[in-house]
Amino acid sequence: MPELPSVEIFKEYFDKTSLQQPITDVSVISPEILMETSITEMKESLEGHKFTESIRYGKYLFGKLNNDLFLIMHFGMTGYLHYDTKNSSKYPRLLLKFSGGNFLAFDDARKFGKLGLTQDPDEFIEKRRLGPDALEVNFEDFQEIFRNRKGMIKPLLLNQNVLAGIGNLYADEILYQSRIHPLTHADQLDDPEWEHLFKNMKNVLHKAIEHHDKIKSLPESYLLPHRYKGGKCPEGGELEIIKVGGRTTFVCSKRQKMKED
Repeated sequence: MPELPSVEIFKEYFDKTSLQQPITDVSVISPEILMETSITEMKESLEGHKFTESIRYGKYLFGKLNNDLFLIMHFGMTGYLHYDTKNSSKYPRLLLKFSGGNFLAFDDARKFGKLGLTQDPDEFIEKRRLGPDALEVNFEDFQEIFRNRKGMIKPLLLNQNVLAGIGNLYADEILYQSRIHPLTHADQLDDPEWEHLFKNMKNVLHKAIEHHDKIKSLPESYLLPHRYKGGKCPEGGELEIIKVGGRTTFVCSKRQKMKED
């Protein structure tokens, strides 16, 4: 599933390819992915208008139109954006044609993505009860949202109502870099460990964006290039595979030690 780094890269791609071009035609190919809007409303809101900027929040991308509406994009498991001159997207679910003849497709093979419209992204974020954006949150707010929580740290990092943007892969990496076992409960961490976790969260997300979210291009000292069955921990020994909150989780037992109650 696209996580925050992917969506930040989608934002950069969207900004580079799709701004300031009048939209001349809108095709809603898979209306089942629309949320709280209709084909007619989507077409009327987009046709004849253009995108002026974009905003990313967590795993959501908002494309601002010159009619004060925003196109909401959530990429599900397999969604991405495809811009070209020939409409060669493999699985277009929404297809926009620009006045210059180019196309932008919301491509999504498994159709788990969602598209909608809003007049106010902040109101949408509040309605969805999303936590602070993981890339933008400061340390004081980061501490505050985890204060008095006693659950396991990995499910808390994955909970979009606690912190928006982190998914299964980068949660594993952040905890690996922080030397924290994913089964550790939040109230077991001391202040230096919280500071270390916060710093590594930022570093990992920025590094992923820098490497265009290509796992194999990340440093060898990272967990993710080795995150597969039989993979070796960069510090030695085979990675352990466990379930945490129902999610497949990779752990380096040499580096990530369980805390005693």
